[in-house]
Amino acid sequence: MEIRSYIIGVAAATCSALPFAHSLAWEGNVLVSTPHTSLLLHAGEGQDLRFAYFGDRIEESQIHQIHDAWDGLNRTAYPTFGQPPHQIFALQAVHADGNWTTDLTVDKVETSTLDNAKLTAITLKDKVYPFQVRLYYKAYNDIDMIETWSEISHTEKKTVVLKRFDSGHFLIRRGDVWISHLHGSWASETHVTTEPLTPGIKMIENVDGARNGHLDHPEVLFSLDGKPHENEGRVIGAALCWSGNYSIRMVTDNNFVHRVFAGIDSESSEYKLAPKEVFTTPKLALTYSGEGLSGASRNFHRWARHAGMLHHGDQVRPVLLNSWEGVYLDVNEPAMAEMMKDIAALGGELFVMDDGWFGDKYRRVQDNSS
Repeated sequence: MEIRSYIIGVAAATCSALPFAHSLAWEGNVLVSTPHTSLLLHAGEGQDLRFAYFGDRIEESQIHQIHDAWDGLNRTAYPTFGQPPHQIFALQAVHADGNWTTDLTVDKVETSTLDNAKLTAITLKDKVYPFQVRLYYKAYNDIDMIETWSEISHTEKKTVVLKRFDSGHFLIRRGDVWISHLHGSWASETHVTTEPLTPGIKMIENVDGARNGHLDHPEVLFSLDGKPHENEGRVIGAALCWSGNYSIRMVTDNNFVHRVFAGIDSESSEYKLAPKEVFTTPKLALTYSGEGLSGASRNFHRWARHAGMLHHGDQVRPVLLNSWEGVYLDVNEPAMAEMMKDIAALGGELFVMDDGWFGDKYRRVQDNSS
């Protein structure tokens, strides 16, 4: 297979420390692959980690076709504040002595085989401070999904303040790239917005705490071949697995790339990291498909059923009836009994009593009361 001229990168963040089988004596390339996709990173020991590729699966013999396309471009995998001074960053830390600059280089690469995936961990250490970031890449054996996350730790004498700690950062070669994302509100959820990525900064965020499922969603699809189509075209999918405040920033600069950052919102999430403490960022789930929006969507569905859901995603769920559409706020015992009787007669197994059960003292008869 000939490698196309588009290049996409990926790095980021979720989970706890895991045992590793061995360290790799790598020669600058770290290849992470699922059945049909590959992610390639590049670095020599003591150098910064760089993105090289994310797309159709490649083999070791094809890596040499990748690197020339990036000549002259800054493609740091996990950009930090102050390196170089003008770049937008994924990590910003104030060290114990007050310095804001972090300069990370590769210390080691380790791999481990899990039941259904291969886990790669890349340890980055600061050149001056006893401060490190461990980037994880979990590639599933039977699903085209890569989960990435980071663990941040240090052994400085005093607390380090984390100002920003994005879960992920990846690059897309600039071109006719469009994004699709979801937004909405109560009784009007999940409207699809489709728009081109243009020069400047595009931000999707939610700072409303636990209600983010009703507002803007922390998922986005990137169509690389112009306006998206349902069943054709190259698509990258990114889903931040976090239910609290978050932001997804898309920066289109003058260097022919789109830079994408995703993580916990930094405006109200400063974290004071004690010596030897480990801070773990949320997961970022990444997928790629050459079969349009539907292909990326199917990848997410497979991952959710078999890995992303907390319990038994591949099992049939109970048949459910919710009281809302039957009685809305007029919850009362006779109506509940009748609805349960009716759904049971139809083979139903679960009944949910929704809004309006508050009782007589604080009756809720409108959606702005109680």
